[in-house]
Amino acid sequence: MVLIIGLIAVSLLAISVVFAATAVNISAHKLLSLADGAVAAAADNFELTAGGDEIATIRLQPAEVRHAAEKYLSDTNAHAGITGLHIISAGVAGDSVTAHVRLGAVVHPPIIGWVVPRGVPIQVDAYARTLLSR
Repeated sequence: MVLIIGLIAVSLLAISVVFAATAVNISAHKLLSLADGAVAAAADNFELTAGGDEIATIRLQPAEVRHAAEKYLSDTNAHAGITGLHIISAGVAGDSVTAHVRLGAVVHPPIIGWVVPRGVPIQVDAYARTLLSR
C-alpha cells in the first residue's frame, strides 16, 4: 500500500513537472514569435542614402529600431497575452543593416507555481537584416 501511494505521488510530481516545462516552452515560442515580428518591423525602418553618382546605401538607427519594436508590441497588444513582457535591448549590429531585438517575460507555470512564486524569467533574441536589391 505504501509503495502504491509513493508511486502515485511520484507520478503526479512527474506530470506536474511536464506541464510546467510545456508551459515555459510554449510561452518561449510565443515570445519568439513576437520578437520576430518586432525585429521585422524594426528592419523596415531604414534610412536610404543616395545621390548623384554615389551607390545607394541603407542604414538602421538604434533609436528607430527600438521605437519600431515598441510600436509593434503596442499595436499587436502583446502585453495582454504575456506577463511581464519588456524589451531588454533593441539596436543595430556593427554592419548598420542588421536589427536586433531581445525580449523578456515571466512565465508562471501551472500546478507547481507555488514552488516559483515569482515565475520563471525567459528571454529571446531575434535578428533581421535589411537588404537593398534591384
